[in-house]
Amino acid sequence: MNMNIAVASIDKDMGTLHKRTQSGRWSLGEFSWIWVATAGLFLLSAIVAPGTVTKGSLFAMLPFAGILAIVATGQTVVIQQRGLDMSSAGMVSLAGVLAAIFGYRSDSMVLSVLAATGICAFIGVINGVLIARAHITPLVATLAMNAALIGVVRDLTGNAPVSMPENIQEFSHADLGGLPYSLWLAVLFIFIVAIVTRRTVLGRRFVAVGVNPRTSIAAGINALRYQIGAYLVSAVCFAVAGILLAGYIGNASHTAGNDYLLPAIAAVVVGGTPFTGGRGSVVASGVAALFMAQLSQMVLALGAGSAVQLLVQAAAILLATTIRLAPALIHSR
Repeated sequence: MNMNIAVASIDKDMGTLHKRTQSGRWSLGEFSWIWVATAGLFLLSAIVAPGTVTKGSLFAMLPFAGILAIVATGQTVVIQQRGLDMSSAGMVSLAGVLAAIFGYRSDSMVLSVLAATGICAFIGVINGVLIARAHITPLVATLAMNAALIGVVRDLTGNAPVSMPENIQEFSHADLGGLPYSLWLAVLFIFIVAIVTRRTVLGRRFVAVGVNPRTSIAAGINALRYQIGAYLVSAVCFAVAGILLAGYIGNASHTAGNDYLLPAIAAVVVGGTPFTGGRGSVVASGVAALFMAQLSQMVLALGAGSAVQLLVQAAAILLATTIRLAPALIHSR
């Protein structure tokens, strides 16, 4: 056996930073380098833009990082099934608007949140059926659904922002232990998905379907259930993120979800989850969401415009992909 083959396993979900080889050397794991990159980014921010790492700046950034992490969690689950959910923007916007409408009619935050989340979950199931049962390409099916959702939101709002009920706003601005609720909810979502996908039979079957649907079907696994379930989970994540976002900014609109489509996909890519299905880490995606949020804040503090911010995001994605593929390319040579 080659002495360079790793003999220590990596705990991908809990973010173990290193794996040990028989030669005694340590190297970064597949989903672990993002921890080091995030620490390096905060160090760089402290040097070139110290204002972004003050207590006030961090607490202003963390709520949005938590919301992005929740959206990225949903995208990670879908990408693990070789899919892609481009309806996230419309889903985030719709959830906020529905929560506002039901909130004013029922005067109950719990009922409004459950109703909005339930409707989005049903839409997620429709996405899954179109893709897994009707065999429509994920990109086409979810883009079409996104257009339909934006149209519904425009009709419901009349192209004007809808104010959120006070109770939802208060919840979105609340904190626990000095940290915003959105961050705690992101940690909760990530923890649950990580435990289920890596520590349960259900999760192992989910990964098996993502790796090879045909083989999993031959093994007696109901692949359709897991493929549709991935879009249901993603829709719930998008709905919760949309309600939190609308509550935090105080209103819901048809444009609210636009800023959470590409950044969430970027967070998944930067975190290391491949589009080939199966393998993935929601923990790494969550850390990458923090990375992307701080990166945007640093670039903005340096005086860069929106165009430069998009270029920096693109560079981060390319760099992440290069770093992840570099070890395999070097080994093959």
